Amino acid sequence: MTKDLNYYLSLPYSYTIEWSDVNNCFLGSIVELEKNITCGNTPEEVIANLKEALVAYIDTSLANNLEIPEPVKAIDCKGKISYRTTAEQHYKIAKRAKSLNMSINAFIDQAVTEKLQNIA
Repeated sequence: MTKDLNYYLSLPYSYTIEWSDVNNCFLGSIVELEKNITCGNTPEEVIANLKEALVAYIDTSLANNLEIPEPVKAIDCKGKISYRTTAEQHYKIAKRAKSLNMSINAFIDQAVTEKLQNIA
């Protein structure tokens, strides 16, 4: 398959959108692309702006033979993650999980889920 504009636009890029009290608007970015941000009065406006920015980014990258990051594919994710941390952090996680009557895996999964709630 030719990796042209249509190829990249068919990929499932991830967007983050959150309200900014400082800027008094919604801010959004494309997770896979570094140093990109846009704003809008509604989440829908931010998504439209991000889609326009993605097209411009891909066009420019293709024209200049630059590498274009691709999103992680769901099929490549099997649900098993090897996680390493310090002994102190492990102790804190175990202690907190026990206090909540949860397994360490369930506790970490819940914490990660909370952090990922704004990623589409």
